[in-house]
Amino acid sequence: MTWSHRSVAVLAAALALTAGLEARQDWRPAALASFDDVWQTIDATFPDPSFGGVNWTAVRDELRPRVEAAASMEAARGVMRDMLARLHRSHFVLISASASEPWPGDAVVPIDVRASPEGVVVTRVPAGSTAARAGVTPGAVVESIDGAEASAWVTSAQGADERARALEVWQRAYRALHGPAGSTAVVRLTPAGGPTETVRVARTAEAGEVVQLGNLPPLHVTTDVRDVQTPASRRVGVIAFDYWLPTVAPAIDAGVDRFRDADGLVFDLRGNPGGLVLMASGVAGHVLTTDAVLGVMRQRGQALTLRANPRLSTADGRRVAPFAGPVAILVDELTASTSECFAGALQSLGRARVFGRPTAGQALPAATKALADGDVLMYAIADFATSTGRTLEGAGVTPDEVEPLDRTMLAAGHDAPLEAALRWIDAQRGKTDRVLPRRPLVVMLQ
Repeated sequence: MTWSHRSVAVLAAALALTAGLEARQDWRPAALASFDDVWQTIDATFPDPSFGGVNWTAVRDELRPRVEAAASMEAARGVMRDMLARLHRSHFVLISASASEPWPGDAVVPIDVRASPEGVVVTRVPAGSTAARAGVTPGAVVESIDGAEASAWVTSAQGADERARALEVWQRAYRALHGPAGSTAVVRLTPAGGPTETVRVARTAEAGEVVQLGNLPPLHVTTDVRDVQTPASRRVGVIAFDYWLPTVAPAIDAGVDRFRDADGLVFDLRGNPGGLVLMASGVAGHVLTTDAVLGVMRQRGQALTLRANPRLSTADGRRVAPFAGPVAILVDELTASTSECFAGALQSLGRARVFGRPTAGQALPAATKALADGDVLMYAIADFATSTGRTLEGAGVTPDEVEPLDRTMLAAGHDAPLEAALRWIDAQRGKTDRVLPRRPLVVMLQ
């Protein structure tokens, strides 16, 4: 599976224990055992045997004494996180089980936000939600939540580049939006074109089906399948989902079947942090007529070719053909991992056009394991490149049509990436080259 740091913000939230190891006297042996396990696991599985030029043995020899000398379990975790940071790759994360930083609660202010140069911007407010009733509108900049200033998140954010710092700002905002069930958040915000105001918003239970996967905490999984019209009144199907997990597969399958005769199909992967990478084969098979190469996952000493699985029949046994019309994919800065692999693969094959903002650049297949101290290690086990040899880690997917975050457009009720995709679908009407050839030309990685 592949996961992004955005998913880690969600996963770490649910890992708080009722009592931390810090309260016990035997935390140090567990910390040392965890350090050794982390080092050995990565030593055996890191996709690049040269570790990208990092002397992995020297890293262990330098940092293990610091774990032995650590004054607390949290300090020992800091050493282990330093070790992971030396690799300069995504998907190497220590998810703490410490009770010293409990998640504020399971309820949330029902809005979506993104970090931008203008601040933390509200991008979506569900109709009829407590946020909508309180007067929160898309395009507003969040100034503070319960007294926590967004400007402080921005100035203290750390990261190797602007994208990494923006992700940290988003994570802090995401955390601040949460609280105990029944709580009310005091949100100070500046609407697009309006004065700063303070509103009180009742937090509500997170939407979606609760799914448990392996040793990871429960996830709230949602899907949204709907009809929209292009400016020329053509029918287009939009399929949005927030994790690549088996529970969403029936909705995706039914959505494609519902729109089989539509004029276009849009996969909305904005905010989707990843999941099970093999699911991309089946979803790609809804729009590809051959087992085209989506990409190659290269592990230590071996490679796995990820191919499309053409969907020639429905769950109830009807024979069908994969969708043949134009396909658009919507992405943003929180689109990561499996979502990036899927978007990058179909873009490389020329089967889909991508709209929105550059993706997270966190496209490494990863695994997780429990450690002796109760924490969970997430670690990359492979690299990924599309059929044309394009590596997505770090670079991410650059949309064919970039649509910057525009507060004015949001405030006016516009969804710029979707609207651009619909205009493009209109422009494909009557073209004969919009279906992937049955024998696509792809480049196999050696």
